[in-house]
Amino acid sequence: MGYSAGFLNHRVLVRNKKESEGFGGTTGYEDAGCVWANVTWSKGVKALHEGALDAYDTVLIRMRWNTLVRRDSQLVYEGVTYQIMSFHADRQDNTIQITAQEIVKN
Repeated sequence: MGYSAGFLNHRVLVRNKKESEGFGGTTGYEDAGCVWANVTWSKGVKALHEGALDAYDTVLIRMRWNTLVRRDSQLVYEGVTYQIMSFHADRQDNTIQITAQEIVKN
């Protein structure tokens, strides 16, 4: 199936976990690179379906298959960081489809 170049019109920064430094160190994320992707929104889906007051933006991100993005990666799009909720990669189809939720920093 694959995606045409015109379809992947957004740059998404991929951040991967880095090793903690020493005993008791916290795990952080470091920039791993950028990928071209298609990004669509499902704003307020949780609120709409569940009447939740703590609903955050959820996005659907589609890209070509690559080894940069992992299930535990964070994705940054237009300055907003997202945590991957579902990850489906198909190397044969040359696609990755991700559902991700905005990380709200307090």
